[in-house]
Amino acid sequence: RGVSLSIAARDLVQDGLTRFDKESRTVDPSELLTDYERTANDYAGADSESWIIRADRRLVMRARLRAGEYERSLSSFTNFLLANALSHCPHAAAVREATTSSITSDEAVVEAIKAIEQVSGVKARALAPQIDLGEQRGLTNMILGGSVLAPARVLAKLAVVLKKPLDVVSVALERRFATQCVPAFKATDGKPTVQAERKAWSVAVKELQLPAEEQERLLNLEG
Repeated sequence: RGVSLSIAARDLVQDGLTRFDKESRTVDPSELLTDYERTANDYAGADSESWIIRADRRLVMRARLRAGEYERSLSSFTNFLLANALSHCPHAAAVREATTSSITSDEAVVEAIKAIEQVSGVKARALAPQIDLGEQRGLTNMILGGSVLAPARVLAKLAVVLKKPLDVVSVALERRFATQCVPAFKATDGKPTVQAERKAWSVAVKELQLPAEEQERLLNLEG
């Protein structure tokens, strides 16, 4: 869809809650919730992530009331709604189909890493405008190094430029961050600090202290 994860998650929660309210009028809510939970468990894997979903107050209150009504935590109930909404989402179905047909092998990831390395450094100046980053070579290199989480539309364009599958490029960037994560020294006390997590797009952009117009343009890439 070319939108940020937070926006996609918010829309899915709203869609899932609307469907739950509608279906609960004709189906026993307890049985319905069990079905939703089963769907969520089908997505469960070895790894998990915690998200913060920003939504309007009305949606949050609706979800909290439903969760309390069925004695579930807001986080678990939201997880059920997300899973159910994903099962009805054509975009998600397309992604699952593409993922199934294109296995992210180690060999493919290694090739993607090589392709990323070939456009990094000084060459990132030519790459930046091709992925909507204008003259931001430094920011482009941070993305290529895996230290900054790029917006979906930027990643999609990067995959096109590299001529690699999007899922393979995403894994390659994660791997580059994991292998290049080294201590950085503070000037104040000399103690090493390590960037343990990839930096959010909004944080990285604001830290550049760019002119207001350019900052807003870059931030809007995530919207």
